[in-house]
Amino acid sequence: MDFTTKPATTPLLPGKRPTQKPLRSVCLISALLALPVIAQAGDSKGTFTLALDNDLFASGADRHYTHGTEIAYVSDTYMPSWVDSAINILPFHQEGDEARLSRSLGQQMYTPTDIETTALVTDDRPYAGWLYTSIGVLSESKQEDHRHVDLLELIVGTVGPDSGAASTQKAIHKVIGSDEPMGWDNQLDDEVTADLRYQRKWALRLVDNYIDVLPFASFTLGSSQRRVGTGFTVRLGSGLNTDYGPPLIHPKEGSASYFKPNQSFYWYLFVGAQGEYVDYNIFLDGNRDGDSHSVEREDWVGNVQAGAVLGAGNWRISLTNLFLSREFETQEESDEYGSIAISYRF
Repeated sequence: MDFTTKPATTPLLPGKRPTQKPLRSVCLISALLALPVIAQAGDSKGTFTLALDNDLFASGADRHYTHGTEIAYVSDTYMPSWVDSAINILPFHQEGDEARLSRSLGQQMYTPTDIETTALVTDDRPYAGWLYTSIGVLSESKQEDHRHVDLLELIVGTVGPDSGAASTQKAIHKVIGSDEPMGWDNQLDDEVTADLRYQRKWALRLVDNYIDVLPFASFTLGSSQRRVGTGFTVRLGSGLNTDYGPPLIHPKEGSASYFKPNQSFYWYLFVGAQGEYVDYNIFLDGNRDGDSHSVEREDWVGNVQAGAVLGAGNWRISLTNLFLSREFETQEESDEYGSIAISYRF
């Protein structure tokens, strides 16, 4: 839409065409004329989220995917005109959808079960760390009968000693008095990764704003992982149109991590399941040059999750417990870990 329409007494700028809908343009321009950006509908606050994953939050074990930290920010809906024009090119973004930008910075660490030996544990997963950052676009449909949100993001990172995971785990274990991890000399080598991730999630109301189901489909293509998955989350509580479920760290099924409270307090319980086909996972398959430790990956994996979300004003906290299927052939039992995410709107 062209927002450059002037009052009738002022000539139009060269090269500009008269608007096709003058009444609507005049109403909008009266409020937005002084702004340097094009305003989307309705939300002037962004969302900051701090998420922590750890197996000690759940099973108490210290193995496999053992820790993750992610800091994320999702913008408000006010975009510079050039960003708005670029987003309009995306095939999933339609006129009237709300668009936001997302950014994140995270670190993950993976270890075998036995972290007290310096020897290579050949039948268990490799030591690996991943330091990454992402930038993405979110587009939310405003159809109340079947809301949906699309997420497209680019994730760039580094695997190996440069990820800093070894130093992080050793420092944390020293502070909390846990066993010192001794095998980080066997970790994957340094390697830069780049991935493109897309997800669509629907919100289908079953009982007004008290029970709904969130089906989703996603894929990740890149040098750290290649996977495609689908699943669902069922929620029971109040204020379900506030968000699209609890935020979870890559690469598990998460959601758009922003929220828009429509009441002063809301809560819900949730349970969900996800299935994936994994074509490549650097944290199991090892470095692409083939010179690192690796294990035989399971192609089909899944997880079940359950938890609760509480929101009050501009704050939200989510608690999630995840149960994972076996990810590699010599894995003796499935894994479990917990996730805590705290979000604030400002």
